[in-house]
Amino acid sequence: MIKLVATDIDGTLIPEGTHEFPTELTRQIEELKKLGILFVAASGRQYKSMKKLFSPTTHNVVFVSGNGSYVKCRDREILECVMDRTYLSSLIQRLRELECDGYYFVAESKSMAYIETDCEDFYQMLVENYHYEVTKVKDILEECNGILKISFYHKDKIEAVSQNLQEEWSDKINVLRSGKQWIDFMPYGVDKGNAIKMIQEILGVTREETMAFGDNANDVAMLQNAKYSFAVETAAETVKDAAKYQTFSPKEKGVLSTIQQVIEQGGNFNVR
Repeated sequence: MIKLVATDIDGTLIPEGTHEFPTELTRQIEELKKLGILFVAASGRQYKSMKKLFSPTTHNVVFVSGNGSYVKCRDREILECVMDRTYLSSLIQRLRELECDGYYFVAESKSMAYIETDCEDFYQMLVENYHYEVTKVKDILEECNGILKISFYHKDKIEAVSQNLQEEWSDKINVLRSGKQWIDFMPYGVDKGNAIKMIQEILGVTREETMAFGDNANDVAMLQNAKYSFAVETAAETVKDAAKYQTFSPKEKGVLSTIQQVIEQGGNFNVR
């Protein structure tokens, strides 16, 4: 029987960069709870953004935010992984060099997201699309503490710098693609997979009792910790290779349809 269901948000549960909560998910999470199944939302998003999205049912959700750097449930902090100050300083200085022609970065703590750029379009995207709480500062390194994650963005050219940044930093910081427009940097060893593993250990849930959904590289480690691992049909090929099953795209509500099968089968899952 399944005891834990975990899903990525952007590009998996809902279309990338949107904030429209699937109304039927509230009922589904309640039904899962009755069956003794925990629901985990696992995302690269800021915790406050996730909490706003799941406002109809926050008390029934474990939040894995910042790609596993911050975990919280019912206002109780379970995990907080802050970036090493030395690596953080070097990384931000490097990203400042690249921050031009549509490239921007945002630093996230457990309570706030910080940007240095004056680009109003980037600020508005974070606020309006992702519902982030964002503060503009002159110097993140001097004014901000407790940074959990750095995210580097370009609307359509992130691939051009992705490989070089991974080669530069992957031996010091965990570097993961997060959607088609983002590269995320977290403390070394931090990812959604380790966060899910910690939750499993706390609750006594096994990999064989876990279902997970994802669409991008930052979801692979999470899928590897679930026997019932799903890639949505719009997922990256590496994610499809890592997953055991596939489901429909977020526009076609693939995650919701699969969860409904679990509910109708009384907490089990048999492929139809």
